Amino acid sequence: MADRWAEFHEFGSRECARDAHRDCPHFVTAGGGFNPRRLRLEFGAGLCNCSCHSSCPVTITTKRFTVPVKEWYASCTCPGAGERRQRLDDAGGIPPDFAELREQAEQRSRARREAYEAARARAAGKSRAEIRGIYLAELSARGLRAPTERVLDAVVERIAGNPFPAARVLGESLVQMGKGFYELSRLFRQRS
Repeated sequence: MADRWAEFHEFGSRECARDAHRDCPHFVTAGGGFNPRRLRLEFGAGLCNCSCHSSCPVTITTKRFTVPVKEWYASCTCPGAGERRQRLDDAGGIPPDFAELREQAEQRSRARREAYEAARARAAGKSRAEIRGIYLAELSARGLRAPTERVLDAVVERIAGNPFPAARVLGESLVQMGKGFYELSRLFRQRS
């Protein structure tokens, strides 16, 4: 294990490996994964670990191998960083970081709950078709897309007072997730 950790510490860019340090953007790859030292997931810009980056503000302020892309974009002063920034700009800008994606997902989830509660409050005495229209209007008013037909039907049934279709959809989803995790674990075991 110590040998692999040492190899990881030597991780660098192709430019630094060729001694073309003036062309190195310091940003080696986008990605991330589990940080065993901090016991958490980290995503962002994977940094070149070459000593030529020791004076870069990103290296000085953090001792991490992965930093948010926005932090690298705003702070890196390495000579090759300008070209990488230009490529990111040409591709449509800086991708959102993990915290932004999580916040967006939480906002969508909160808006879906609000749409459900608003539709449920207005559903008394309405037919399922009317409830469906109310729920779709509430989703649309919050800028959300309609779910698949199966899920939509289950939500309408739940609003109408029948929780069983929603429970069945939830159970089937959990089974599919379990199968996915099993397949993923099989892939990892095969690689070991």
